[in-house]
Amino acid sequence: MFNKSIIMGNLARDPENKKVGDNQVTRLTVAVNDVVKKDKAHYIDVETWNKTAENCAKYLAKGRQVLVEGRLFQDIWEKDGKKNSKIYIKADNVQFLGGKKDAATETVAAGAPSNGDEEIPF
Repeated sequence: MFNKSIIMGNLARDPENKKVGDNQVTRLTVAVNDVVKKDKAHYIDVETWNKTAENCAKYLAKGRQVLVEGRLFQDIWEKDGKKNSKIYIKADNVQFLGGKKDAATETVAAGAPSNGDEEIPF
């Protein structure tokens, strides 16, 4: 089985950071332009953990361009008798793009929590 996603786009909002036990988790929403309809964007949720989460929360802000490599993950839950589902990317690497012209592109590797499957409500 192969599960790899790579997206590049701009942050649609500022990162959301939380502490879960001893781990940091930061969620990003990346706007990716449609390749056919240039005026349309798709909004992809991304989850980062630990050191990557800390760096994303510290250095990223709405509008910043990023390249994300990771794997698709699906959360499934039931609320008020209705089944819900959400697909997002758990990041392995996040590259910060489009920064100051004299700054080098930064890459951070994601650290996952011990089981990597915790649902984090935001």
